[in-house]
Amino acid sequence: MATVKSTCYECDANCAIDVTLDPGGEPVKIEGPDCPRCYVQLDRRNHPDRLIHPLRRVGPRGGGEFERISWDEALDTIAERLSATRAQHGAETVAFFAGYTKEARPQLQRLAHAFGSPNYMTESGCCFSSTKVAEEVTFGTKIKTSSTVASEATRCLLVWSTNPRGSIPPFHQHALARAKPGRPMIVVDPRVTPLAEQAEVHLQIRPGTDGALALGMHHLIFAHGWQDQAFLDEWGNGVEAFRDYVAAFTPERVAAICGIAVADLERAARLYATHSPAQIMLSPTSTVQHSNGFQNHRAVILLAAVTANIDREGGNRFFNDKVTPKPIDLFDHCLKNLPPRIGDETFPVWTRHWPAAQSMLLPDAILEGRPQPIRALLAMGINTVMWPHSQRMEQALGALDFFAASDFFHNPATRMADIVLPAATNLERTALIAYPGCNFRGELRYRRAAVKPRGEARPDAEVFLDLGVRLGMADQFWNGDLEACWAEAAEGIPESIREQVYNDPDGVTVFAGVLDELVEHGFLEGDRQYRLKGFKTRSGKVEFDAGELRDAGHDGLPVWCEPAESPVSTPELARDYPLVLTSGARHKHATHSQHQYLERMRRAVPDPLVELHPHDAAARGIGDGDAVEVASPRGRVRFVARVTDRIKPGVAHCAHGWNHANVNELTDDRRLDPISGFPAFKSLLCQVTRTHEDSGDQLAEVG
Repeated sequence: MATVKSTCYECDANCAIDVTLDPGGEPVKIEGPDCPRCYVQLDRRNHPDRLIHPLRRVGPRGGGEFERISWDEALDTIAERLSATRAQHGAETVAFFAGYTKEARPQLQRLAHAFGSPNYMTESGCCFSSTKVAEEVTFGTKIKTSSTVASEATRCLLVWSTNPRGSIPPFHQHALARAKPGRPMIVVDPRVTPLAEQAEVHLQIRPGTDGALALGMHHLIFAHGWQDQAFLDEWGNGVEAFRDYVAAFTPERVAAICGIAVADLERAARLYATHSPAQIMLSPTSTVQHSNGFQNHRAVILLAAVTANIDREGGNRFFNDKVTPKPIDLFDHCLKNLPPRIGDETFPVWTRHWPAAQSMLLPDAILEGRPQPIRALLAMGINTVMWPHSQRMEQALGALDFFAASDFFHNPATRMADIVLPAATNLERTALIAYPGCNFRGELRYRRAAVKPRGEARPDAEVFLDLGVRLGMADQFWNGDLEACWAEAAEGIPESIREQVYNDPDGVTVFAGVLDELVEHGFLEGDRQYRLKGFKTRSGKVEFDAGELRDAGHDGLPVWCEPAESPVSTPELARDYPLVLTSGARHKHATHSQHQYLERMRRAVPDPLVELHPHDAAARGIGDGDAVEVASPRGRVRFVARVTDRIKPGVAHCAHGWNHANVNELTDDRRLDPISGFPAFKSLLCQVTRTHEDSGDQLAEVG
């Protein structure tokens, strides 16, 4: 049997794998990293419920009735309906959405902008983009917070609501997945994670109070003179205003807000500030999926600046650009020639830094025509469970004039579509991969298809090129030739390594040019790049008081606001919904919703769980394994109770990504973060009650 080298794509780490083929060319074995997501790639490819033919809806939207059609009929229908919408209502009323997978995003974005629509959207409307934008507003660049490479220089690790054993490959082997002798560790998390058990201090905060905690740490740092004043004098903008602001965040006030002990807060601040260099390890989403998440995240990352742990070996380094493919997405054309994107009107700071429209506004755009009307949608990898108050998003999809989607399986979104297209898996498609890697090092490789697609499945990128041709833009879409498309993107790679990128299945390691630039200017260390050009912010310094935010009508300081829905801000609501609802903790047997169809992954976590503290469970007559109903002002969803002292009292944590037990039917789509547009997935209110059904009834058919 033959072995072909490829890469996994069950998350975006792009780990190398070996695919063993039988004599007929069918894959029979996958070898790669010790990761359950790696092993189930064949399960997905060969799943009996996988979509392998183009489909057309024949019944009512949402009814799940489809008939098989040809690719020509499917693509001709999509091209005709999108063209008709453009002719009658304008190109900007057609939206283009990309979820997973991400490899075909350049082609879909190119299709959107060449078609004339600025409204290309992605799942990043509620994912990591807010942290990136907050870091760019504050430091001028993204910083390293969750790399798989640990620095030997780090003397203190501040882990803020992330659990590498469940979320960051290689999971339990992750370089930061365990305590290290002589390196004190502080963990901020409402759950008792494996790292929290090893920590010197565990700050088990009420969800949504991250900003207050960070400001309380700043208060203590200034009060004890632990700040690096020389750094602040030279590189801080608005420091005095910030120092005046944090003076009100006394340990007693912050401890009351967060639900922690004053002594623990004081000890955490002392450890972080006096063990330099110190690193903050963050999730890309946990601090920002709140009604004030953008400013909360700024308050947290400014701890690295106050202590001069920014872009320092052992601290939080700048995340640098490396050699990347040539852009083919036509985003420059969008900026120069097309109308405003959805979100430009309401979240201009976010859209200024992010090359897409704000997808969280899509239900409003479809149902209410604000801030712009959307009448048709072409999507890949879309699932309504991603949106807060998901039933409203389903309603929106049902109100579209036309909707087409590609995916591996049916889900609540595809069941609303007029045309459903079968997508090729990563084993079945070619892609030019640029993996950003760590702060200085990245990888480039050209991954060829290891096997033929099952049935009539096709690569998304190829489909988008074909649609471009059918829409009369053949010259702009390489006449439908995907290899030629990737070849043009590869023109951005230096010729000296391009051939190796194409021919070496292990890829090519590339490095950030700033390393050579530092050496040329006499700096032998690879850190503190601000010595060359300052910070790429409005002031050229760290923005404690950000002019960019002030110009957009926001407070320039990282101000604290109580969550829009909480026991404090909405006490009347809390009488009926007394528990703080949070969601989204990761585990290695699932990437959001995409693994719940696979039996081997479901064995590890067979039920959609809500975690409750024993005190909260006992008060409600709930036992471990009971069927329960979680309710919020938006709806009611059934889960299975896990009674555990690993969750903070007063908090209910619900698993996310379950199509038939969707926590986002409970979350709020109205009070979005005013800067990023992110929803508050992680700090709302709920009530949990026991039902009288057997918990096994929860295991309804997935989807």
